[in-house]
Amino acid sequence: MRITLVLAGAAAFALVWSVPPADSVHSPFVSAHSLGHSPSAVTIYDANPEHLWNRLHATLFVRDDLPETQHLIDVLDPPLWYHTSYLLSKPSHRPVLAVLDEFLQMHGENLIHDPVKRAILQRDLWAVFDWAEERQPNDESGSAYAKERRELRIRLAEARRRIALSPEELAALPDNYAQAVASGEFGQEYDPIHRERVFLPPDLFEARGPWVELEDPGRPEPVAFQHVLNFSARSSFLVFLRLPGGRKAAFDYLQALWDFPGPWVIVPAGGGFRKVMNPNVPQFPAGTEVALVRQLTLFDNRGALVHSPIIESVQIRVYREIRNRDEWPRDTEEAIALSGQDFYDIELNRARCFAGKAGGLRALQPDEKDFTRFNGPGPDEGRPYAKLRNYAPILKQCTFCHQGQGIHSLNSRANLIKPHALQKDRLAEASDPHWWQDARTLAMKRRLGNWTALMELWKESGGVSVPGERR
Repeated sequence: MRITLVLAGAAAFALVWSVPPADSVHSPFVSAHSLGHSPSAVTIYDANPEHLWNRLHATLFVRDDLPETQHLIDVLDPPLWYHTSYLLSKPSHRPVLAVLDEFLQMHGENLIHDPVKRAILQRDLWAVFDWAEERQPNDESGSAYAKERRELRIRLAEARRRIALSPEELAALPDNYAQAVASGEFGQEYDPIHRERVFLPPDLFEARGPWVELEDPGRPEPVAFQHVLNFSARSSFLVFLRLPGGRKAAFDYLQALWDFPGPWVIVPAGGGFRKVMNPNVPQFPAGTEVALVRQLTLFDNRGALVHSPIIESVQIRVYREIRNRDEWPRDTEEAIALSGQDFYDIELNRARCFAGKAGGLRALQPDEKDFTRFNGPGPDEGRPYAKLRNYAPILKQCTFCHQGQGIHSLNSRANLIKPHALQKDRLAEASDPHWWQDARTLAMKRRLGNWTALMELWKESGGVSVPGERR
């Protein structure tokens, strides 16, 4: 079967199972090259840069108006922000429609059958779909690029539906974290003598190991709510805590934190008052480590949301010392020194992943930069950010959000004190090899409007409805 996308006006559309394409692209299809768009050579999915999957990736990740993205073709997330008009405005809109039409009409889903590659492409197309659904460039009428957004979303939804894996294929995806640990490429623990040595703890997901997952039982939202929301619940963000004394020491500390009377105080702020955490709450010891794990969410070929075993990133902070300080740092370098922390960021790299190297995980270098950071401003948000040189290195940006003293630099700390529930060991889930996965991320995604929009397009294109799935 071939899908045809016939667009009439700004809002009306129909999905027809026959031959021709969108109003802006002529039959049978027009390549992006012929439209004057020549994205950077990408060899992520195939050695041939002209491979359709490579060209699709380049069209989404390499922006003609941001030449420096040519050097960032394998970053985790596409360079798109709230006020971005790229892919919607001229001249970028027609090329992206062209490459998507080519993918659909030539059945590009049949070019690659490797489940890992299909999962990663689905991931990236999903990110662009959610952006197109949620984001609107600055426009007083509030309806900027409504027609263009619709054109883009229809094609992205159908392409993702076609490459979705079966439940069996999803269950068989490799554990890339275990592969990374087994590769020997990373240290196994923090080395205070060689602090530059990046490490991945082999016992991070061990059910009775020293790492304790912070879960805030009884609440409907994930612990790292803002992280999950920022990526529209396409990823779970899991927080793990490790104290030098091991698992019992961690739970003893969490109990002491929860038992502390008066964890909140009222302080003057801006002519008024605000509630903040009491600076005298129990402090964790030097040597404490915190890990933030980003785990990929996918949906299968029936439209059911599932956790995947693919880890997208692991960010680790080690508190080599707990400093008492009242002064505010004058610059980034001073903020890092005053924090008493060492920062590590290990991220998924598609090329390494497809080549079977260390599960695809790669340690970021101290001077490494990119545009797409959590909650960070993008080039479309203001002039200072139009050049990569104006960004601080990724690892140095960690202190922007984690400058407090010890426990006060842990942004999930409010989940550890009353009136929240006490963190307890998960005895019932101990036998489950994936006990650490958080179903609340899936529930959150089902409540979002972009998931409802996707499911509507899924039904209209002939996708199978899943019993019990919330629309």
